[in-house]
Amino acid sequence: EMNLSDYLNESGIVLDIPGDSKEIILANLVETLAQQVPVNKNSIVRLLEEREKLSTTGIGFEIAIPHCKTAEVKELQIVIARSKQGVDFKSLDGKPVRLFFLLVAPEKSSSEHLKALAKIARLAKDQETRETLLKLESTSEILQYITDKEAASD
Repeated sequence: EMNLSDYLNESGIVLDIPGDSKEIILANLVETLAQQVPVNKNSIVRLLEEREKLSTTGIGFEIAIPHCKTAEVKELQIVIARSKQGVDFKSLDGKPVRLFFLLVAPEKSSSEHLKALAKIARLAKDQETRETLLKLESTSEILQYITDKEAASD
């Protein structure tokens, strides 16, 4: 069983990400990623934008899961960010996105990153989880909440 919490740390959680467009949000998510792991920010942003052109990663429920694969990372990287005001992400249900999960996976990994996507989609569809993640007041509470939630579901 893969756990998101194994790939998360507090510095990868942003309580209120600045930006009012998809482009700015993607750039700011990658900015946070680059503080955790050395990457070429422009190339990662480009990969994410290419992925968004295929179809939006705004899955509905005020959640988006922008993701890509790159040889630049050796293991799965996850960044979680909230937007207080919400951002138009061309979501499937037309709602603005308030919760972002950025996944950047190594080129060769298919299973880890697919498991993470599935796990986030499951969390996202649970209304209570969503509401809690949107209202917790610190990065440590968010990390703890996800850790506890995963422990309980195993």
